[in-house]
Amino acid sequence: MVSRHGGNNWVLMVSMAALFLGAAAVDLMTWSSNSALAGYYIVGSVLLGLGMTLWYWRNPPRLKGPLSAYLYTLAGAAVGALFGAGIDPFHGRGAWLVLALAVVLFGWLERARVIVTAGLVGSVAAFLGLFIGAPVWGGGLQALTAAGFAVAAHRLHLLRHGRRKPRREVDIASLNLT
Repeated sequence: MVSRHGGNNWVLMVSMAALFLGAAAVDLMTWSSNSALAGYYIVGSVLLGLGMTLWYWRNPPRLKGPLSAYLYTLAGAAVGALFGAGIDPFHGRGAWLVLALAVVLFGWLERARVIVTAGLVGSVAAFLGLFIGAPVWGGGLQALTAAGFAVAAHRLHLLRHGRRKPRREVDIASLNLT
């Protein structure tokens, strides 16, 4: 039986955190190349989309909103990431803002405040990163975005699977090992 649960989105949040953490590394390693970061976001977004399609096929989200809104969000994020990455004054970081805003809209459709919050953290950091040309600040803000998504993934994982049971203490003397 397939369960539609809001906690199924934890894999999306982990994947987005990995995407933004990788983008921070690319931004810090390539000092003058805007195309490296833009290309990373485009290729990473395509791979993220394919991976999430497979995940959501087996573990569907809640789908609280109409299906057409989800499809418009997906199409808008894809087109926005393609064109946002190519805007030269933004140093290849336009796709970062588009992806974060798409996560905000997805969280609003899912009625999940933790997803909206992670998307807003990413959006504010991306907006700041658009106007800061230094790769060190851009990489730091992308790492902050990755941390926000990782915290959201942890919260959603707890929502889905609950907390682990504490380990029971065993009295060694009661084992009777002799």
